[in-house]
Amino acid sequence: MLFILVSCKNETTTNKTSFLDGLTEIPNEEMESLSFEIEDVTFYNAEGDSLTQDEAMEYLNGGSFPKLYKNEDGEVSVGILAPPSEEQKAEMMKMMAQFEEQEAKLQESVGQPLPKFDLVDYEGKQITSEELKGKVTVVNFWFKECKPCIHEMPELNELVATYKDNPSVQFIGFSTTAKDRLPSFFEKHSFDYRIVPDSQSYAMQNGITGYPTNIVVDQEGNITFLRTGFVSGIAETIKENIENLL
Repeated sequence: MLFILVSCKNETTTNKTSFLDGLTEIPNEEMESLSFEIEDVTFYNAEGDSLTQDEAMEYLNGGSFPKLYKNEDGEVSVGILAPPSEEQKAEMMKMMAQFEEQEAKLQESVGQPLPKFDLVDYEGKQITSEELKGKVTVVNFWFKECKPCIHEMPELNELVATYKDNPSVQFIGFSTTAKDRLPSFFEKHSFDYRIVPDSQSYAMQNGITGYPTNIVVDQEGNITFLRTGFVSGIAETIKENIENLL
């Protein structure tokens, strides 16, 4: 379908694909090494009609795999999405089944201690699991390109504001994104947790495979709540768990 659109010479089709002028299609072998934010990409359907971010996410969540294009600066700027094929739908169903299995396994950690850590936060200060003792700790695992992570940040920031004067509650955000890639993110978004970048190994230690993952840890360092994926109203659910521990 894409080949037909690009190759046809009629005026309507040419106008429809003019957004590809000066762009280079990114080959599949480069996909895994790409680093970009979904919101910085303009998506179109196979007919050349622009898509809203919500419409694009429907395609992506349904299993559609985009053709991506980069500009002269090497930045991913355009994506073309088509309805997912039966094969893509089947692959998505398989992935969802794996996710549910992993989520069930993660739930086994509830009641168990949060694994120990000794890391450095975004400000360059050491942070260890010893700092969890005596406080209710809210933990979030996230990464820069994670759209659901970004979507929940405003309500999580409101939660931080609710407890800003309570020294018995603290918020830690473990990001698998490297520290040197975060400044550009924070130019566009705010996340008021204490950020700990370069946390890939710690995420793996916790068995985290889905993002975002929200965790509440009690004053003894034990996990009392864990939820993976975007959940509407997650901040209120976390607040209820915090209040139960205070």
